[in-house]
Amino acid sequence: MPDYDKQRPKKQPPMAGLPAIRAALGMTQTALCEQVTAITDKSFTKGALSAIELGHRGPSAETVAALETALRMPPGSLVVAYETTHARRKVKAEPVAVAEAS
Repeated sequence: MPDYDKQRPKKQPPMAGLPAIRAALGMTQTALCEQVTAITDKSFTKGALSAIELGHRGPSAETVAALETALRMPPGSLVVAYETTHARRKVKAEPVAVAEAS
């Protein structure tokens, strides 16, 4: 049986934001929007792309798939870590420990 205590800690793969990936490919927002529009047959604007890149809006699964195709990335490569504004503003209650009375 393997000795799990001696394993190296897991490492997070490097992450790059959508603007950095776009820039590495020499692609403008306009060019990416045109490709996503062609892939989905739905209008995809620079405003929508900008909102996604800035984290103001979460993309649909269809948009993520189209972005991956347009950026020549394997399916499942783009990870979306988006929380709605409501969820970000919601105060999360921490569990409270209650001492027993003696």
